[in-house]
Amino acid sequence: MNRPPNDDGQGGTALFVINLDSSTMPMSLDVPFRHELVGFTVFRSRSFEHGRERFRLHLGYFESERRAEEALSVVREHYPAAWISAAPESHLGSLDNTVNTEFRLLRSGYARVATPASAPTPPAPVAAKVAASAVVKEPSLDAPNRAPAPAAPPPQRYAVQLEWSLAPPAGAHVPRLAIFEEYHLYTVRMLRAGSPQQGLRLGFFTSAEAAFRVAEYVRSEFPGVGVVPVSHREYSRAIELAQQRALKGTARGEAPDPSDVTR
Repeated sequence: MNRPPNDDGQGGTALFVINLDSSTMPMSLDVPFRHELVGFTVFRSRSFEHGRERFRLHLGYFESERRAEEALSVVREHYPAAWISAAPESHLGSLDNTVNTEFRLLRSGYARVATPASAPTPPAPVAAKVAASAVVKEPSLDAPNRAPAPAAPPPQRYAVQLEWSLAPPAGAHVPRLAIFEEYHLYTVRMLRAGSPQQGLRLGFFTSAEAAFRVAEYVRSEFPGVGVVPVSHREYSRAIELAQQRALKGTARGEAPDPSDVTR
């Protein structure tokens, strides 16, 4: 099986989504057609239009507009006004409430990407690019006379949603695919269909297209795999857990316990 190409942030394939709903308030990520489609994810986007905050509910990702049209007939039984568009690329999230979400790190690629020179073969984790681009500029002499520049929003990142389960997945029972060693493997806990479920995720990617390629690469092991956009808090929390594990392992002189659970 050929490995997917680098996660270079540049997607050669445009992805599509089905837009389910639009509202001025965040809507639930639970949808009624959960058992009628395979390998899909539901997520929200947030934007400001005419000075007002607007949320949209999306279903994705589809590799072509034709694939999205095939699913549209199922979706419109529940969302008659649903429509197809190019996938949005910013201000996205796939968890209802990251503040109350439990995160659990199973395996970490952090130790491999802390030093860019020791980064593994592609696809390269996003963390390596972030560390390499963290440059602090000294203020110029006339800085006090300038208006402060608006804060740039954090870059959008993505994860591969491998599977959902009612019980927390044990690291020993997850297939040990070589590609997992290059990314962070973690779980999130959230309510789905009225019951708490555990989502197994692999991250992180700088584009949905790069995540989509890896999802296709592991589909034989995870038939229901999909791509999810992640909020900056979800990304930061997973990276924080990876750093904590790396520090604990260094202090003990051994690899951290993969069963560590942190909220």
